[in-house]
Amino acid sequence: MEGGHAIVHIGLIGGNRPDGFQENISDSLECMGHRTSYLGSTVATRTGPVGGKVAALARSALPGLATRSHQRLVKAALDRECDAVITVQGDLSPEAVLELRRNGVPAALWFPDAVCNLGRQRMLVAPYRALFFKDPLLVRRLRDTLELPVWYLPQACNPRRHRPLGDAGAERSLVVVGNVYPSRLMLLRRLHESGIPLVVYGARPAGWQGDLLPHQLHAGHPVFREDKARVFRTAAAVLNNLHPAEMHGVNLRLFEATAAGAAVLCERRPVLKDLFDLDAEVAPFGDVAELVGRARELLESPDRARSVGDAASLRAHAEHTYEHRLPTILERLT
Repeated sequence: MEGGHAIVHIGLIGGNRPDGFQENISDSLECMGHRTSYLGSTVATRTGPVGGKVAALARSALPGLATRSHQRLVKAALDRECDAVITVQGDLSPEAVLELRRNGVPAALWFPDAVCNLGRQRMLVAPYRALFFKDPLLVRRLRDTLELPVWYLPQACNPRRHRPLGDAGAERSLVVVGNVYPSRLMLLRRLHESGIPLVVYGARPAGWQGDLLPHQLHAGHPVFREDKARVFRTAAAVLNNLHPAEMHGVNLRLFEATAAGAAVLCERRPVLKDLFDLDAEVAPFGDVAELVGRARELLESPDRARSVGDAASLRAHAEHTYEHRLPTILERLT
């Protein structure tokens, strides 16, 4: 609470999908001895894809709609007597954050997305006790130019779900888990043309993407929790290319895949060397030629892939769990 009291009951705002960011934060907080309440999402979750897009456009054009809608989240936090609130959604209205603060409930944002998803940047005018971003360049700019209470905080793994399951490298293919947006699609196409065997898990690519990538390379479904960990571990290697709008930071998939004991091919970013031992714990790449070469090395050397995956899992569990990250947020909330 405001004034330095112990935080025992944390309200959480975010999406509620299986093995999602919010769900893993909740699980980890409870393992740390805290009580959590899921307060809901800033966006409607049962409107379908078309309805969701229409609602998002309406909220963007008419901020008052979001302000009124988000009062239900404030009410839920107050009704459940939360000591603090953590949101992973950056569009929580500033008015909702202010109302929480007026009632003695400090709020923090842990933003999980690339800078292209900052939207209208309304989180920057909200009276958060603290804001956490995974990109140190963004943090430095916001702190230097705006003097905001911002901190760098990478994402994490949940060792109870993201752990080695199955035989390392049993499936002799390069695995991708996640959405196939255009930049990833084009990279996968280059890998396929280079003869690298691929399997893609997640939502199927949009119909307009046509025949840019053979449909048979897609598993046809997403994977979560232990199933996802098993896919990571049993792959010859896991591709973790990053969204072009990831500037200096890395993404959630890096921590989940390494924790599961996968040999991860990760696109280079400045912070990567601070998180993992390059080459020994992850296989970095900077261009397509280097990626193809490293992929072939891991495909042709199962022992090398197992060694990288084992070392990565040890590092992720020792230094990069939610239990390692969350005390930083709780400290700023007290």
